[in-house]
Amino acid sequence: MNGSAGAPLYQQIYDDLKAAIKNGTYRQGDKIPSEAELSQSYEVSRITVRRAVEDLCFDGYLIKKQGRGTFVGTRRLSSRLVQTRKTRAFSEMCAEIGAKPGAYVVDRQIVPARPDELDFFGLSEGALLLWVRRIRTADDLPISDERVLIPYEWAPQLLSADLEDRSMFEAVGACLGRRPVTSREWTINATGATTEQASLLQTSAGHPLIYSETYFVDKDDQPVYIGRDYFVGGRYEMSR
Repeated sequence: MNGSAGAPLYQQIYDDLKAAIKNGTYRQGDKIPSEAELSQSYEVSRITVRRAVEDLCFDGYLIKKQGRGTFVGTRRLSSRLVQTRKTRAFSEMCAEIGAKPGAYVVDRQIVPARPDELDFFGLSEGALLLWVRRIRTADDLPISDERVLIPYEWAPQLLSADLEDRSMFEAVGACLGRRPVTSREWTINATGATTEQASLLQTSAGHPLIYSETYFVDKDDQPVYIGRDYFVGGRYEMSR
């Protein structure tokens, strides 16, 4: 590495590895050398290498797999998915940029409703909600840790329904006969990935996440479901 080249050393390594991915030296699914190996190859510290690798993961070129190493990601999204105030299904946003939407279920539980949830759904105290957690992907790249809450009595079939690679808007619509059209309330905050989320989202612990809490309603302003989602920063963009 050329310390007098102007660009920081980590940026030079980033550019070099990115070029190697783009020209096919490292192909989709290939495991790249370890941080120790890259440090020796580039004759820089492991901290410098780690910064370059983490930036490449952030931008979707590399994926860290816990206990296995770092690999070249699937076809990188040509542009970020963008969510606006207008309610759209995840699959619709993927279609806009030519990406293949995907999803797999992590967990499903029946949980007691909290006061704010009771109020939104118009339920009586003691009512139960179905909580569904999935990982949403675009071109097999994890985009979000999705959590959905809906009154269990409204859609008990979702407890066992096939929700793999399926739009939640479509699945809920099939149960209720109505689907989200807009949001009564939409809150966005920044947070960092937990160790568990980092593994599921193929990023690093503490990586920036966008937390989105959405209270979805139908065309008649009737409640449909609550979405509490964690989107990977750099792979998703929101605009109010």
